[in-house]
Amino acid sequence: MITQPDNSKPIERIPISAAMPGMELARDIYSRNDQMILGRGSILDAQKISKIMFYSVDTITVYKQASSVEKTLTDQLKSSVEFREFSQHYDETVTSFKHEVNHVISENREINEEMLVGEVENMISQTGSGSRIFNMLHCIRDYDDVTYMHSINVSLICNCFARWLGMNDEEKRILTLGGMLHDIGKTQTPLNILQKPDLLTPEEFNTIKLHTIQGYGILKDKKIDDRIKMIALQHHERADRTGYPFGKSGEEVEPFAMIVAIADVYDAMTSDRSYRPRICPFDVIQDFEDGTQKYNPGFTVPLLQQISEVYVNHTVRLSNDDVGKVVLLNKSELSKPIVQVNDSFVDLTKSRQIKIREIL
Repeated sequence: MITQPDNSKPIERIPISAAMPGMELARDIYSRNDQMILGRGSILDAQKISKIMFYSVDTITVYKQASSVEKTLTDQLKSSVEFREFSQHYDETVTSFKHEVNHVISENREINEEMLVGEVENMISQTGSGSRIFNMLHCIRDYDDVTYMHSINVSLICNCFARWLGMNDEEKRILTLGGMLHDIGKTQTPLNILQKPDLLTPEEFNTIKLHTIQGYGILKDKKIDDRIKMIALQHHERADRTGYPFGKSGEEVEPFAMIVAIADVYDAMTSDRSYRPRICPFDVIQDFEDGTQKYNPGFTVPLLQQISEVYVNHTVRLSNDDVGKVVLLNKSELSKPIVQVNDSFVDLTKSRQIKIREIL
């Protein structure tokens, strides 16, 4: 007999991926064979959540709690089983990638494309959508293995970009692997420069810039698609000739390298660095909007649209210290959405003295 919930307490139906320890079940949970898994009133913990997932139950009904309702989406995600599993897989992928690069450099091995792309594809498929990947990365920014972590982040972002741009499977594979290998040349950069806590001197920056040519040198004789080699060489080129190593124009830059450039800049700016804290994604989006001449608008326009939509319904802190929720995007200025603060709505295209300071 199915036990009915207590009608005096509000309930909500949530995906199992959003389940958190401490939640109370409002309805009994049954398997597809009508076997009771857990009864109403059960208080969830990690073991119970894993048990529910084992039986492939997609959604559960729980009692709403004031404390959980007030949590930001980021807080909820960080507390979820889904995020813990993603973090574990993420750590394993960073370690596998680091070992693979060391073998390629020290033993001159070929690139294990199937393994590397498969790791990223598995993380994407387990998470379910591009927006969830961006949310995961927003929560995982405090990891400290910067170079290899950044490469995995860019690869994940590029995989999402490929889907958003409607690429076929082969193009998606190339872009995913290119994103992962774009900075392989930094393995030749002295650690004291890579890990310097202060801004680089002009001489040190010139040394850093060599990683594009060095990366191409590592990959040029490997049995991989030539577009991946050009990504390593050209991901710092810009359409207005302000990039390096050759100052090429937009028509001269490999399109895949331009897409990786967008992912590279987005991840670098929204991640903590030893010399500065992370930058708010909406500030990064504004930088892209202000610098449209640097990138191919055929890529930046649809990609910024998709990135912005990731943060709809997120809690944010404004520059005037108000806390609200992003409720609607302004298509003409994606960096300035409409934010609900209590019962009022702040249109940042009209209240231009206010901006989003951080995503909570």
